[in-house]
Amino acid sequence: MYAIYIIALLVPIAIVGLSLGYNIRSMLYYHYEDLLEADNLRIKTLLNELTTQAYGLSEDICYDSSLKHLLAQEYDSDTDFARTINADSDLDSVVYSYQGVDGIYIYTDNPTITDYKQFAVVTDEIAGEGWYQEALDGQNAFWISMEREVSSVSKYNLCLVRSITITGSDYNAVLVIRLSDSYIRSRVGGSIIDAVCVDDSDIVYSSKKAWYGEKLFEIDEEDEYYTYSGNLEIEGTQYLAYISTTHLYMTDSKLYICTLNSSCFSEVNSIMLMWIFILLLAVIVPGIILVIFTNWFTRRVTLLREEMHKASTQDYSDITPISGNDELAQAFGDLNTMIQTIKDKDAGMYEAQLNEKELRNEQQIMEYKMLASQINPHYLYNALETIRMKALINGEKEVADAIRTLGKTLRYVLENTGTSLAPLKKELDHIDNYLAIQKLRFGDRINYILEAEDNVDPENYQILPLLLQPVVENAVVHGLESTEEGGTIIMKIRAEDDNLIITVSDSGKGMSEEELADIREKLNTPDLAPSSSIGLYNISQRIRLCYGEQYGLQLESSEGNGTRVILTIPVIRV
Repeated sequence: MYAIYIIALLVPIAIVGLSLGYNIRSMLYYHYEDLLEADNLRIKTLLNELTTQAYGLSEDICYDSSLKHLLAQEYDSDTDFARTINADSDLDSVVYSYQGVDGIYIYTDNPTITDYKQFAVVTDEIAGEGWYQEALDGQNAFWISMEREVSSVSKYNLCLVRSITITGSDYNAVLVIRLSDSYIRSRVGGSIIDAVCVDDSDIVYSSKKAWYGEKLFEIDEEDEYYTYSGNLEIEGTQYLAYISTTHLYMTDSKLYICTLNSSCFSEVNSIMLMWIFILLLAVIVPGIILVIFTNWFTRRVTLLREEMHKASTQDYSDITPISGNDELAQAFGDLNTMIQTIKDKDAGMYEAQLNEKELRNEQQIMEYKMLASQINPHYLYNALETIRMKALINGEKEVADAIRTLGKTLRYVLENTGTSLAPLKKELDHIDNYLAIQKLRFGDRINYILEAEDNVDPENYQILPLLLQPVVENAVVHGLESTEEGGTIIMKIRAEDDNLIITVSDSGKGMSEEELADIREKLNTPDLAPSSSIGLYNISQRIRLCYGEQYGLQLESSEGNGTRVILTIPVIRV
């Protein structure tokens, strides 16, 4: 009986219990990692929004002709300067209009300008600062962590720095836009600990104020899209951490965003201790019952054997009756009970497997939706339409046309986010709008041709929405990266049997055999590093998820002959 207990109950429970315990622990950590990644993405979106607004504000300030005139002008006295600023400068209203901006500062070496409102004279201390020299030496804006003293307490802010070009003047001016730490804190909220640094410098924002100005984690600066997920020890405390990189708009600066959770370890350990307790209970309680039952059953068998021995010796006197049910019937009932117990446990495990399979299916659906829906800010289109109308009113037709093209691109994305199919004609129009915008940006560096064979009428075919633009974007960003002029992107569409063959080729420098082999290998490997664009792996995976494993994309390239991406999808007619 004890051997049966060990083989039939203890071993299966131990195997199933340990396996389920390991899976539960892994799922809990995956859950916390997903929470950290989601919060990291939320903070990244917020900071991208604030820094982009700040850069747009700096554009308005740096190209304000009246402000440049004020900076180039010489004043008879401090009173004269203050009177002129009060009359002609509207920087006060600009500061109040942007909640995310803590302050705007313009540093100038014009000796007739005094410290007043947003204007400050460049002292020897400021002139020796690295950020001031970098702004004068370069033409690009950049972001830094800037420290200041407030009531004898060091405060850190994320600041945008760029020079203001004053034409016809020997004076220099540098603009500094300081983002509001309290505004960021109010927008971030949440219970997860977070920390942000710019270009691997000290912490410029954190939910723990004591971490400002500290160096908490190491960054691989050579990795343009550095990402880390795992354990991280900070000041003797173990955290589950997720670190990601975001490139700030129109600058070479990068933000490293770290989200942390230390309580997850204790929570997971508590759950696992409870699971171990339940597992031990499931083993010990049946063991105790088995010992009691075995002793009871052994006494009955002994009594039976004694009576059988007495009977074998033909001693029929004083036969002690055996009370209760028949021993064999009892054993048979116990066997049925044990079998039923095992069936119940198998049924529970099978149900757990079904739940896990259903979870995987839901995860695949979520991955598909995440691949298919990249942006959904409806307000962008409305804002662009307002800007376009203002450009038309001001006679800027070329700008208005460019904004209208961009608006068409956004409208197509908005209308097809979450849809399963879109007409091929609309997808090609979307590609045409996208390449038109790139043509506007890069001029003769990019040329393009979109053509379909005579037997392919784009009006009569449907494909996955937003499928081709990432491939074309990849050709623009990587294929024509080193092309100075005369670059060409060609998209050809043909129907072959029941398949639609779409070829996107570029006239770039192409790839070596080693580079091509590496890219082809990555087509079958999930790209875990976050990126600002959809990779070829994700495109291939999306095709396979929707159409089947027999479909996908191929890559052809050689040095000096450009690169071709060939997509094969089934024909779906309207």
